[in-house]
Amino acid sequence: MTSRILYLDCAGGVAGDMLLSALVEAGADPKAVEAIPTSLGFDDVSLQWSSGRPGGFAARRLEVNFDPAAHPHHRGLRDLEELIDRASAPATAKERAKEVFLTLARAEAAVHGETLDTVHFHEVGCVDALIDILGACITLEQLAVDEIVCSSLPMGYGTVQCAHGTLPLPAPAVAAMLPGIPVHDAGVEGETVTPTGAALVKTLANHFGPMPEMTVEAVGVGAGSREYPGLPNVVRAFVGTATAVDDTIPTEALLIQCNIDDLDPRVLPVVIEQLLSAGAVDAYTTPIVMKKGRPGHLITALAPQAALDPVVTTLLRETTSLGCRITHVDKRHLRRRMETADTPWGPVPVKAALIGDTVVRRVPEFEPCAELARETGVPVREILAAAGGLPNEDNDDD
Repeated sequence: MTSRILYLDCAGGVAGDMLLSALVEAGADPKAVEAIPTSLGFDDVSLQWSSGRPGGFAARRLEVNFDPAAHPHHRGLRDLEELIDRASAPATAKERAKEVFLTLARAEAAVHGETLDTVHFHEVGCVDALIDILGACITLEQLAVDEIVCSSLPMGYGTVQCAHGTLPLPAPAVAAMLPGIPVHDAGVEGETVTPTGAALVKTLANHFGPMPEMTVEAVGVGAGSREYPGLPNVVRAFVGTATAVDDTIPTEALLIQCNIDDLDPRVLPVVIEQLLSAGAVDAYTTPIVMKKGRPGHLITALAPQAALDPVVTTLLRETTSLGCRITHVDKRHLRRRMETADTPWGPVPVKAALIGDTVVRRVPEFEPCAELARETGVPVREILAAAGGLPNEDNDDD
């Protein structure tokens, strides 16, 4: 049984332009990227592809040319979503792009103590970031991959200048997105991982790790604008097919648990949210009866090895527990791909689960459905049903 897979080798780090250039080199159509400025209404923006040899690699590089004074320097999340909705692109690509900006907005809000409604993007709200993110999502649609695996990210040291002044590296917004992502020391001074690059791989990668077993069909190399001594500033995109022994994908995870009987239960939803923000892939509570008949809760988090420390720290900080149990578990899950369901109120992203080439289940993404419900005033259950997430209801009194 085969599936298409994309492996991102972030040898020199990752930035939006590097990733987009690598995907185009791997087989996506550059004309689809070149059409983005016009569809966004940015008639003064021009794109230029160039070639280089960073670290001896022949690579493609994207340059976005525009007059910054002609565009707002600060944009909110809603502004960016409206621009993305305006673009001529597949609905799934636009929803993916919005998810990337939502990941970035959450990181910026956490860093600056703001909400999603009040946070404003500075450098990343500029034209080039919009093109990088939307372009990456469009090219991913063209490559039609089922799984995205990303390598460990090399982290540089030093400082970076931005709208908030001089900041340490990794930049605070990047650091906020790192839980659950393996990293290593790049050994160079400079910003090897940008906020746009971090948001792209955090949102789009299914998992992180070494290159999986695959038959490579194409390799694309995207170059960054900086040069580092001894480190090729490139992202490599490997596209090919992977052969699995069965229809499920094995992964390893850690089960992190503690029993609580003296915590205000009103705090539990916050604990769950914080565990997920720290890198847990799932978190939940279970009512239990503890010693001496005391009612309590079992708090459980499922996390990858890379997120162990931040998840444990969060659990012990946010609860009254003095310790926790950690169990290594094996996990298997069906292959998944993103699709778009058209509803009477607008498109909704849907996660499809596959056995072989057959879709066995489609699950609408709840948050976009809830947002659409808030915008239209339609009950969210109706939107879920129209997107295929709930059975149709029969209101007859038979």
